[in-house]
Amino acid sequence: MKTKLFALLGAVALTAVVGCGGPKKPADLPELYPVKITVIQDGQPLEGASVMLNDPSLKIRFVMGGQTDAQGVAEIKTDAQFPGAPAGEFKVTVRKTTEPESTGEIAPTDPAERAEWEKKQAELANQMADTVDLKFGDMAQTPETITVGPGGVEKTVDVGEKVHVPFSESRKSSS
Repeated sequence: MKTKLFALLGAVALTAVVGCGGPKKPADLPELYPVKITVIQDGQPLEGASVMLNDPSLKIRFVMGGQTDAQGVAEIKTDAQFPGAPAGEFKVTVRKTTEPESTGEIAPTDPAERAEWEKKQAELANQMADTVDLKFGDMAQTPETITVGPGGVEKTVDVGEKVHVPFSESRKSSS
């Protein structure tokens, strides 16, 4: 009995170690190289920024990006699951949006209460803002480029001073 139990546990352990091998890589996924991008704003690491690598030729169909940690470092992944990026020259875009805390309130059914609730929701929406200069979030305007190749690459991007562009205004300029 113990032998069968150990054999079963061994098989389960082997399956856990070998497993499915994680996410299956697409057949057309090129070789990936490690990419770390550190984002600085106002001389300090910028946490919670979205960093994307954009292919100006539009030949690479994969999405490459990451989010900065407390040290301002984003480790780029391809299709959000495969560490690294393919070889090539890319435009680097950086965005960070602040959002107010949600009240979690459900819309009331009473028309007068609902009007007040909708007013609060509109005020909250107006508090949403981009905090990085919009040029860094636009592939056509960003001054940042990166060349990825064997051996990987690390780059620091300084996005300058913190800005406050209301979300509604930043969406108008990007349209």
